[in-house]
Amino acid sequence: MLRTLRAALRTVVLTPLFLIHTMRISAKVNRIGRRDRNSPQIEAIAQEWARRFIQIPPITLTVEGLEHVDPGARYIVVSNHRSNFDIPVVVRAMPFPTRFISKQEVSKIPIFGKAAVTAGVVMIDRQTARAGHQALNRAVVESFELGYSILLFAEGTRSRTGEMSRFQRGAARIAIATGTDILPIVIAGTFDVSPPGSAIIYPGEVTVRILPPVDLTAATKQDVASITDDLRLLIGSTFEDMTAEQQHQS
Repeated sequence: MLRTLRAALRTVVLTPLFLIHTMRISAKVNRIGRRDRNSPQIEAIAQEWARRFIQIPPITLTVEGLEHVDPGARYIVVSNHRSNFDIPVVVRAMPFPTRFISKQEVSKIPIFGKAAVTAGVVMIDRQTARAGHQALNRAVVESFELGYSILLFAEGTRSRTGEMSRFQRGAARIAIATGTDILPIVIAGTFDVSPPGSAIIYPGEVTVRILPPVDLTAATKQDVASITDDLRLLIGSTFEDMTAEQQHQS
């Protein structure tokens, strides 16, 4: 009961303050972006935004597998998706600047939408996604040129039950089209921080495990389905291992 009361108080006080902070720094990103979209200040602001986001519950973040990563490379980062906190967690966990793919509606949010685009977030229109593959690939390459890797949640949307959903094929398709390695990662712990349907955000421990990159140099369009199936098996089995480890430790 006391834990819930404390969590509710932090949620009520810190969430509005965070939203105000988000709008303030979004305006700053827009000002900087008008001069230079390559400014290192933009990444510094993104990191600060993510840090404040995960301080709301707060989240204690552990990152494993950094030895698998070339910090100077660009990746299509593929992850499971369990919470709204997954994005700031990944931004903080990766040893390189990371952006994500978002629905087009986000770009229409006053001030914040423009800042997200300026900062390298890739926007897609889900209604015309199939017809816009080439445009999406170009937008991803543009983010690569700005120095960002791109995060895709393979399930498309966050899990409402905690169970892993079917993986969509977009990550494999984009990786093959752009000649980019896939970097699989697994997130464990964010579901308990922000359970679906709960208005309260709870403190928690979150682990991000980075797995070895998947080289798709020899892959073709015909391999998209099998690559996607392999990724789901890999990420799913790793998540089960991580969950079992957490239960054993507790």
